[in-house]
Amino acid sequence: MTRRRSGFTLVETMVAGTIFLSMSLIATLWLTGVSDVWWTTNTQSHVRQQAHQAVARMADELRLATRTAAASPPNLAVPAVPNNTSMTFYLPADTNDANTTIVDAIGEIEWPNPAVPIQYVYVPASRQVQRVQGGQITILATDVQAARFDDVTTDPTLSLDEVRISLTVQRVTPQQRTVTATSTEIIRARN
Repeated sequence: MTRRRSGFTLVETMVAGTIFLSMSLIATLWLTGVSDVWWTTNTQSHVRQQAHQAVARMADELRLATRTAAASPPNLAVPAVPNNTSMTFYLPADTNDANTTIVDAIGEIEWPNPAVPIQYVYVPASRQVQRVQGGQITILATDVQAARFDDVTTDPTLSLDEVRISLTVQRVTPQQRTVTATSTEIIRARN
């Protein structure tokens, strides 16, 4: 009588193990690649959105500021290069006649107390762009790599009532990829 053997030989087990390990390695590399692409794409989307929202928020407010006001307070001001990482401006307010508009009875723009300007400031140490008014600080953007404010005094290609904001946001993914997005907008201030 012949005896029937059951089970696998050592060689068969080693071949099957090698095939299983190879397939596992390929699957792991594929999943790692997919994960890296997902994190990079997701981070890029968040970085772009943050830069765009911060610039849009500043632009909305700056459209109400004046660049060439005839009376006080001082006009919107951007420091000279290389210190043009901040700007100071004032917003009109119904302060004189309480008629709920920012224009008085003779057609002049009404201004609040000139001792309380609004400032946008880039703080490199904390990588933030902040809005400062009367001691109150609001963070407009984080992970900021660079911020620049330009007007006709720092860039002669801009017109007298224009201001350009450039904001670069940078973040690192969990896979140590650096993702950067820049948002730039030219705003025409109230003239």
